[in-house]
Amino acid sequence: MMSLFRNTASMQRDNPTMRRVYWVLSGLIAAAMGLAASGSGNPATVEPLPNWINAGANLLCVLIAMLVLLPRTRAIGAIAAGANMMMSMITNVLVDGVAYALLVLPFNIVTLAVSLAVAWHHREDLRRG
Repeated sequence: MMSLFRNTASMQRDNPTMRRVYWVLSGLIAAAMGLAASGSGNPATVEPLPNWINAGANLLCVLIAMLVLLPRTRAIGAIAAGANMMMSMITNVLVDGVAYALLVLPFNIVTLAVSLAVAWHHREDLRRG
């Protein structure tokens, strides 16, 4: 269990400043996933998704937030956060409408970009297992 908190190979390679930068970026991803979990779905949607789908999506966001905060699972968490944001953008357009999708698009794009940056930085941790 404690091995989840040890620095990974990419973290050991970084200088202390870069390590802090990626910790902050990971914290931002986790915060974004928390925000996504707290505000799932547009309340003005005419035909909203069933509650169990929203609950499952919210639970997934919380799980992703935990994954991205643990050094050993950060790469997987960042990839999952990026995939979640892609699915969020698609769902926002198809279910909530274009107007709502455009309203939340900046949040989705920034979260996706930060997630991709963190995943790219920790890519060698995926190869090492």
